[in-house]
Amino acid sequence: MHVKLDETRRWFEDYARGFDLSDPMLEMKYVHSHDVMRTGETLTRALGWAPAEAEVGIAACLLHDTGRFSQYRDFRTYHDGGSVDHGDRGHAVLTAEFPRDLADGEGRSAILEAVRWHNKRELPERLDERILPFCRLVRDADKLDVFRLVQRCMAEGREAELLPRHRVDAPLSPELLDEVENTGRGSYKNAHSMLDYLLIQMTWTLDLNYAPSRALLRESGILDRIRERFPPGEVRVQRLLDRLTRASA
Repeated sequence: MHVKLDETRRWFEDYARGFDLSDPMLEMKYVHSHDVMRTGETLTRALGWAPAEAEVGIAACLLHDTGRFSQYRDFRTYHDGGSVDHGDRGHAVLTAEFPRDLADGEGRSAILEAVRWHNKRELPERLDERILPFCRLVRDADKLDVFRLVQRCMAEGREAELLPRHRVDAPLSPELLDEVENTGRGSYKNAHSMLDYLLIQMTWTLDLNYAPSRALLRESGILDRIRERFPPGEVRVQRLLDRLTRASA
C-alpha cells in the first residue's frame, strides 16, 4: 500500500484553487481539509501506524471533502439533503480526476472508500477489513475538526453562517431529544436549532473509533463548552449529556 503524499498535496492544491476560494464558505472547506489532514497525522502517530499506511491515511484525510467544492459551486449549500451526498460526490470526483500514478491499487481503494464513507451515519458491516482502519481514521479526524470549527464560529458569532438551517435562539427539539435518548443518535431531519446541532455533536462521542481520538476530544475541553450552552435546570437533558460525556472516557 502506497501513496505519493507530497504529490497528492500538490494535486489537492491545484484542484481546490480551481474554485473561488475568495468565497468564505469555500475557503472554510479548504482550511478544514488541511486541519483534518493535520489531525490525521497526529492520530496515525499516536496509533503507531507504519509509514506507508500512515501516508495513505493522511492523504485520505486531506481529500475527504473533495466533493464539497463542486457541491457548493453547483448548489450554494453544504446541506446534503438539499443537494448531493458530498461523500459520494467526492468518491466520484476522485475516481475521475485523482491521478492513478499517485497511489498503488490498494492505497487508491483505501482513499476512495474512506472518502465515500466518511460522512455516512455508519459504516457498512461488510467493508473490506483492509479498508476499515482508513475509514475509521477519516471519520474520527473529520469529527474532531468539526468540533473545533463549530466552536470557532460560535465564538465569533458566525453560527448562522455555518449552519443556516439551524435557528440560533430556538429551543431543543423534543423529537430529537427522544431520538437521542432511545437510539444514541440524532437525525438532521429532527434538528432545527443550534442546541439540536450541538446535541447531535455530543452523540459523536459514541462514534469515535480510536482511543487517541477520544483523548484529543477530552483534552480540548470542547465537551464542557458545549454543555455550557444547555439550560442547567433540565434534568432529563443533563442526564443525557452526562451519558454522552462519559462515552469519551
